[in-house]
Amino acid sequence: MTSKINYFPVHTLERKNFPDDFRQIPHLPEVLYYRGSLPDFHLSWIAMVGTRRPSPNAETICQKLIRNLQGTDAVVLSGLAQGIDSYCHQSAFLYKIPTVAVIAQGIELEIGGSRKIVAEKILESGGAIISEYPGKTPPLAFMFPQRNRIIAGLSKSVTLIESKDRGGGLLTVEYAQKLKRKILAVPGSLLSETAQGPNRLISQKIAEPVWNPNDFSDLCGARRLTDISPQNLPGMGIRLSESAQKLFDQNAGFTHSLNDLCANSSFPISQILAILTELEIAGLVHSKDGDAFHFSIPE
Repeated sequence: MTSKINYFPVHTLERKNFPDDFRQIPHLPEVLYYRGSLPDFHLSWIAMVGTRRPSPNAETICQKLIRNLQGTDAVVLSGLAQGIDSYCHQSAFLYKIPTVAVIAQGIELEIGGSRKIVAEKILESGGAIISEYPGKTPPLAFMFPQRNRIIAGLSKSVTLIESKDRGGGLLTVEYAQKLKRKILAVPGSLLSETAQGPNRLISQKIAEPVWNPNDFSDLCGARRLTDISPQNLPGMGIRLSESAQKLFDQNAGFTHSLNDLCANSSFPISQILAILTELEIAGLVHSKDGDAFHFSIPE
């Protein structure tokens, strides 16, 4: 049976189109390969990482943190690994936050196990899977820390949720330090092995602690959509109708088909088409084929 992943073609993002902050990473690739739809780089890409073998409470922690990102311009970025990474992607689906995964293998190499299910949902939800490796390049040990530099480079902040005192999540934090990204960590029990990494970062003042999930969106740097809506941006000169503003706020950062928009909205199709025209004129929606509509936030 053909994987749903293969229904999404491979695209390339060339170096000239990389976001400026990403260009700071070591060994900058010439090109990134991706499937799906890349959220706008002007949004707040929030990296959330941790161990593949998390505690029993880890899934709930991820959900509480990501729930607080609702109503912001956040994009949840992680590495599609089992454990914390998958919990973060799945929590993003639950709360309808755009999510992107960076993988340490060729973009066309089959993704196996439970990771395949998560990858399919990322693409179906309007997100993207990214790799710096073409075709069916097999995963080798050195690719995983290399993958972590991509995650750190694309992010506005990095949050370590759970980790032993050594692990891949801490490598992402090291890259984030070098790139001067904001670093957060979730404190845990002194008796928990998977709390040792975050607790050490906090004690060494490398990371700011996340004591309350209700503070997460502010701490990680995500912007409230009500604060950055186009009609509130000075100098933009954009005044949207109430219905257009509502549809924009619900879908900012996502790419949806016309059918998806109709299924997820109370507006009739005739009104949605009129709203899309209004948003396209305002430069807030872009469509290549007249069916898939990307909702972006202006710089």
